[in-house]
Amino acid sequence: MADRDHSLTNELARERNREAADRTLLAWIRTSLAMISLGFGIERLGQAALAFDGRLTGFSPLKTRLFGAALIALGIAATLAGMWEHKRVLQAVSSDDYRYADRPPIARYMGIAIVIVGLAALALMLVHFSNPEISGPVGG
Repeated sequence: MADRDHSLTNELARERNREAADRTLLAWIRTSLAMISLGFGIERLGQAALAFDGRLTGFSPLKTRLFGAALIALGIAATLAGMWEHKRVLQAVSSDDYRYADRPPIARYMGIAIVIVGLAALALMLVHFSNPEISGPVGG
């Protein structure tokens, strides 16, 4: 009877871990969709601004395209990282001799990548404000 209770406890714990891994994957997917959507929106904003006549001070369609593409690429990378981590966790949980092991901090790496993209955007904005001639007319 004690063996049966222990086995049931183990199986329920495995199921909880599997469900937690599924929820974590869904969180990665939501984060990825947000980054991809924001990147697409930034790029579309750049294209829409081309329709304005005259000059838009501080605006560069190339900048919006680059930052939009960077966010889309980060979103794709986040999805792939989440899928890889999900597969790894499910394999570990399903093994008979499951033991906790340290994992690479994927979320921290993605956070660092987002900070780098944000700092690059901030640097380009500050360069423009200190020297407005850099951006030139729309389309440059």
